[in-house]
Amino acid sequence: MSDAIGRARRQELLQAIRAQPGDWTAGMAVRWYRANGWDVTRTVARADLGRLAAGGLLLALGPDNGRFYRLNTALDPRLGHGWQTPANAPNRVKHRPRRR
Repeated sequence: MSDAIGRARRQELLQAIRAQPGDWTAGMAVRWYRANGWDVTRTVARADLGRLAAGGLLLALGPDNGRFYRLNTALDPRLGHGWQTPANAPNRVKHRPRRR
């Protein structure tokens, strides 16, 4: 399989995770892939989630046998790379979110 197809598949998965944030497991990714026309195995879904986590777009949480992934909001470019501005505050000041 070409790497371009893998990149497109991972990009679609990342868009789905951004649209529905929360904890994503490999099983959830397999179900999403199959519902959207991708015929992939659990191993491929696990590898895709791992590559997205290695790129810093997702956070890998939990033990190896119960791993789940969450969107890394601190590095999400749509949120301004971690800078936040409080809405409807009289004196708006940019600040960095606390790291957990």
